[in-house]
Amino acid sequence: MELKHLAIRELVKESEESPARITDRGGIIPTASPIATQLFETLNSAFSRRSSLTHGSFNTDDETSYPFISAFEEFVSQTWDETVFSTLVDKSMSQLAAAINNPSAHNANGGYVLFSLYASDRYEYLLIALVRDKASIGFDNDLHPTEVMEVNLDQLHQAARINISTFRKKQDSYLSFIGSKEKGEITHFFSTAFGCTDVTPSRKSTGELIRATRDFCNQNNMSDRKEEVVDDVVSYLSRQRSEKESANLNEIENLFDAYIPPEQAETAAGTFGKFANKGPYNVSQEFQPHTSTINRFAKLKVKADNWSVDFTKRNFGELNSGKDIEFDEDNSRIIINRLPSKVINQLREALEQEE
Repeated sequence: MELKHLAIRELVKESEESPARITDRGGIIPTASPIATQLFETLNSAFSRRSSLTHGSFNTDDETSYPFISAFEEFVSQTWDETVFSTLVDKSMSQLAAAINNPSAHNANGGYVLFSLYASDRYEYLLIALVRDKASIGFDNDLHPTEVMEVNLDQLHQAARINISTFRKKQDSYLSFIGSKEKGEITHFFSTAFGCTDVTPSRKSTGELIRATRDFCNQNNMSDRKEEVVDDVVSYLSRQRSEKESANLNEIENLFDAYIPPEQAETAAGTFGKFANKGPYNVSQEFQPHTSTINRFAKLKVKADNWSVDFTKRNFGELNSGKDIEFDEDNSRIIINRLPSKVINQLREALEQEE
């Protein structure tokens, strides 16, 4: 990753009743500093770990009500020198202060606002995050333990990331948000500040993608391979999640094209992305796969009073299906085939211990 610009500002809101104000502290931070690189990497890692992201796009139908949109469009059209970046930071802080002063955000608190402009692989991003201090323990000159305050970069209270590359291509879902549930869900003030009112939670996009996958197969003579396609889509989502990467409809569309029958290729190839992106599914063009939703489609856990079995769904089937785990409903049993030698030895040892 290449860090191009970094800035730190402060937004103070001392109580629910007091108005927010922007302090004079902070500004542009030299990116050549090793500590600046470490700060950015910690911040970006904290954002990437979050699976519950909300995705969306700017409210282009009412740009006059959201000044950040025009400020960002102007920023994108210019050369990104320090002055241009600083101007965007100033306008962003003004909109954050205005949004947090709205009566609907009276529970929200201020903190340090970090702005980072960076490139990663083939994308360019602007990441804006709100962090706060946390109490820690240090030693004074006499080695007596004392309370010290440090910035808690691992806990992002609010954050927004704009995929500038996706925005330029006029694709949807170039905005990603996280939010805290402290004193209730207050993500709204953060998304409002940046003019994002059209949002789709990652949980919904993940679940709706699977539903769109099944429906697309049914409508395009792929019913006999439907579960195979679903397995591949779930595997793709799991892989993207484990690598802390977003899922992209274009990549999933390429996966689909390999399954489309030759007689359907002319009409169905290259159409899944649009199919899933529109209603009734409204899957974001790019989204962070939601872990628990993936697991719901990928794994199955069955439990009785004195035993439990946990396995992946792709290895499960009916009797004589040839799968590793077969369900014999008539005899009320589960059959596990092709046990590895290690498992056989473990079972044998357990029986010997009982003798």
